[in-house]
Amino acid sequence: MSWIVEVPPEETTKAEFSRETEAAAHAAMHEHGCVLLRGAFSPTAVESMHRDYLAQFGDLDLPAMAAAADKPPPNRFLEVGNARFDILLRMTGAFARPDIFANLRVLKLMRPLLGGNMHLSNLTAVVAHPGAAMQHAHRDQQHLFAEPGVGASLPIYSINMAVPLIDVDMEMGPTCVWLGSHRWEPNRGPTTEPMAAVPFRRGDCMLLDYRTLHAGLANRTARARPIVYMVYARPWFFDHSNHTRRVPIDMPLDLFDEYPGLRPLLSRGLSYAVMRTWREDGAVAPVAAAPLAAVAEAGADRARAAAFAAVDAPEPASPAPASVPPAPRAAEAAGNVGEVSDRGKIGRNDPCPCGSGKKYKQCHGRLA
Repeated sequence: MSWIVEVPPEETTKAEFSRETEAAAHAAMHEHGCVLLRGAFSPTAVESMHRDYLAQFGDLDLPAMAAAADKPPPNRFLEVGNARFDILLRMTGAFARPDIFANLRVLKLMRPLLGGNMHLSNLTAVVAHPGAAMQHAHRDQQHLFAEPGVGASLPIYSINMAVPLIDVDMEMGPTCVWLGSHRWEPNRGPTTEPMAAVPFRRGDCMLLDYRTLHAGLANRTARARPIVYMVYARPWFFDHSNHTRRVPIDMPLDLFDEYPGLRPLLSRGLSYAVMRTWREDGAVAPVAAAPLAAVAEAGADRARAAAFAAVDAPEPASPAPASVPPAPRAAEAAGNVGEVSDRGKIGRNDPCPCGSGKKYKQCHGRLA
């Protein structure tokens, strides 16, 4: 069973991967602890992320990023190796688009692996500057239980999705993996086992079981290598190992109200946003956030947002906590287009409420 799955181009425009693609991806995750989905994201979506990454951090060279990482916590920058930094992204612009952080095809693929109540747990980027050395082999999280045979035999509890923002050849240093290492015992590392590594292309995404050993290869080029990491986890799992000096998601409070159908997925981001703005006197501290430019330009995303609840929330989403000021809901303003739960019974031949223009049976009705 290969750990690389080619996604046919026609599937990138659909609401779900084919059964064959999903079956191959699930088999690879169980056997290898990872899967590389070739061409899972559209080039335009990746380009929008790259553009917004450059707008946020593109003017920071290695000395500037190292200086930023040396500042006391809470700190957006974390050094994770020689000339290599993990950056907490602002969840604005392209990073606030549902087709990116809540991609329906990917969520549907992950649902059998993580359950329907998965949370978006982390949203960061790892940048390897020119001259960055190869990382040591590591897991994103050690086994939850150190007893022999326990941690390695558990179901998947968290998946790290890596999305390269540019083409990454072997000289620039893609991420290498040790296939099957998610089933190795806690103290076992690679000895004679070969690592697996291939070039990344824009549009690819790699799903990694949090227990799988991996490492970023050396960057021998003159260009920085940015890869976005979106972590999805079961509701009870929190990544305290990698985020002791900062929160793992920098999400504006209003994004939670912008997409009612995504509240279960965004509930952890809401929690961190509330904690970040809370003060002892009970007042809400002002938070400067970049405008949601991509939200304004993607009205169709707003209309479709609630349809993602079919993947992320098998139960009705809870209302926003009382401490969060209510905001106008885009889905309500649009007449609850795509709010499947509020539209009564939908006929199989009716137009899908997500706004795709397809019949319900040919779109989100497949998830019902």
